[in-house]
Amino acid sequence: MTRAIRLAAVLVSVALVVGACGAAATPTPGPTATPTGPGPTPTAGGATPTPAEPTAPPEPVTITVWDYYGTATPVQPALTGFQAEYPWITVKYEALDWDSMNEKFTVGVSVGEAPDVATLDMTWIPTLASNGVLEGLKPLSGGQLNGTPIEDHYTPGALEAMTFDSQYVTMLFDFDAYALYYRADIVAQKGIAVPKTWDEFREAARDLAEDSDGDGKPDKYLFQVWPDTFHWSQFLFQDGGSILTADNSAAAFNGPEGVEALDFYQGFLADGTGVYWGEEQGDQMAAFKDGRIGMFLNGPYVMGLLKSTDGAPEMSGQWKVALAPYSKEPGSYLGGTGLGIPVNARHKEAAWKFIEYMLRLEQELGVFTYAGAAPATKEALESSELTTPDPYFGGDAPFPVFLDTMSTATHFPYVKAWNDIDVAISDAVDGVLLGQSSSEEALDAAADEVNGLLAD
Repeated sequence: MTRAIRLAAVLVSVALVVGACGAAATPTPGPTATPTGPGPTPTAGGATPTPAEPTAPPEPVTITVWDYYGTATPVQPALTGFQAEYPWITVKYEALDWDSMNEKFTVGVSVGEAPDVATLDMTWIPTLASNGVLEGLKPLSGGQLNGTPIEDHYTPGALEAMTFDSQYVTMLFDFDAYALYYRADIVAQKGIAVPKTWDEFREAARDLAEDSDGDGKPDKYLFQVWPDTFHWSQFLFQDGGSILTADNSAAAFNGPEGVEALDFYQGFLADGTGVYWGEEQGDQMAAFKDGRIGMFLNGPYVMGLLKSTDGAPEMSGQWKVALAPYSKEPGSYLGGTGLGIPVNARHKEAAWKFIEYMLRLEQELGVFTYAGAAPATKEALESSELTTPDPYFGGDAPFPVFLDTMSTATHFPYVKAWNDIDVAISDAVDGVLLGQSSSEEALDAAADEVNGLLAD
């Protein structure tokens, strides 16, 4: 599923500055007598130590950065500041589209034409990491990010998503986890309680839906039902299930939790309170505006979409965000964008400096400012810029909701066959939502296919 982080933002083009570092001046040796001010400290024998040799300037390098964000990128605006701070590092910036980045990155690594740093969708990390194409970041970083332990910057769920084989293979730059968006104005008008459990969710959907044309079928304020692994897995996790077994050796999603989760998800279509939303349904923003959709589960980037000039700015005050209702425990898939270094990058140390710079507070806030997405570090998510009440969302501050959501979210399994597994699960979910088979039959058939993929 393509992540919609391409907002219609107009960015000023940033020129790339080729920096050069001049030779350091040789310091003047201090006096032989004991100094009265700051200076070399005499040794025990009274002699002044020989001044240290001047540090040689770093060797100039050029790093290549591949970026899939598009016109709303937070990466390109940061280049001028980075090169001013690190004048010996020249950045060759290349903008790519999301759809081609995954394949181009893999091919680039295989033929020795990889970038030094790339923005990578977190749903690609399972395949990339398990195929050994990502550099382990612990040796490069020494376990530190901008002077403090990496663990201090992220939630446990984010740290787990960044880890493969006990090694950090990416640094989370923005994150995606699903919370509940709902039409707060209609919910208040009808006196509907914001749902917290599955039972309350079903009841709220029934109370919210309306039949506007009198044909006996609800057609307004419906719950949006996506036919994909991303959305269905949220219900799987909320019911205590998992996609694969703990050792990633076999399918687990076809167990009782998976069947119950898919039955519950399909139930929104069965009782007419949900609207199926595949690719042929078109622009969801139109359905937000005309009232067809009154509730949906999605990530924080949709906040930026709604508020953008090409979104629904006229709906200010009508939408709010809440934690997703759950059955047994909170849960969501965890995705987003990671900053990664390929194993055959030419300038790994300089690449790590670039990643560190991009994960400073100013650049992390740019994830929201430019892309409308959610920054991944706790410092950014807890900053005043993101915790200030937002008039668009009725005076609420939605980002803390997503921070709570991320803390219980689960990344997709790190196995080589993940891309094919995702397709198998999505096809099964789609078939059930369209009434082509039962949940048990579809998930069992998908599990057989997945077990074959894992055995290869």
